[in-house]
Amino acid sequence: MLKFISSLFGIFFFSLCTVNAQLPFDVYGGLNIASTSTTDFSMFDISDWEKYGLKSVNPSSQEGRVRIDLANMKPSSMNIGLMIGALRKINDNLTALFEIQYSLSGIELLATNIGVNYSLMKGDKFNLDFTPKVGYTRGSADLGAISVITGYTPPVILTEGTFNEGDNLSMEFSGLQINLGVTPTYKINDKLSLMGNIGYNLGFTSSDGLLCNGVTVPMTSKGVVQSAGLGSSQAGISPSITSSGLSFQLGVVYKLTDK
Repeated sequence: MLKFISSLFGIFFFSLCTVNAQLPFDVYGGLNIASTSTTDFSMFDISDWEKYGLKSVNPSSQEGRVRIDLANMKPSSMNIGLMIGALRKINDNLTALFEIQYSLSGIELLATNIGVNYSLMKGDKFNLDFTPKVGYTRGSADLGAISVITGYTPPVILTEGTFNEGDNLSMEFSGLQINLGVTPTYKINDKLSLMGNIGYNLGFTSSDGLLCNGVTVPMTSKGVVQSAGLGSSQAGISPSITSSGLSFQLGVVYKLTDK
């Protein structure tokens, strides 16, 4: 995926920079920092107690039980990556934009946005714009491996799937996002400007849930239980990750147009 995205960025940048300077758009790129937020990332167990009985009640039970400590698997809330985009002037106060973002650390995120820069303040060197964006984002988080509780019999076998020591846990999500922010720019010369952006993402994403070696963890199953007491009480949680949170950008704008 990383190689593919890097190629995509390269093709996009090369295409923009080699076009005739009379084309009515400018380009920009730089550092992108995007937030994500999590819910219900707490500890729970997966147990086949329905088939074998509870070991905490009957020590000779062959119950299998794995522990998933999501509290310690929670991914970073700040994801550092790159962004690249194009700007097209609509009128003196409004500029349309198209943008691609990709994270290099934290959760693997890919987002495409369209939006506008609406002028709030204009000067010879410094401009300040209001920048609403809307787009589509897709993310994937590698959460680590699960472990069988000492003394229990692996693997855990449910009708929905089998779970064992060392199985990899992950979560994917995708959907729409809206970003509202402000964009200051400082003109260095006729072709080059520094830019920044600070905003807030509202993520309207969905997920199929936790994946364990490609098998969806059945969070509503009777086999997904609370860790406390090693009993059979259903965990009652629904872990999720969204793209909501603060966002920051820092980069440069290169002017291709003559105007």
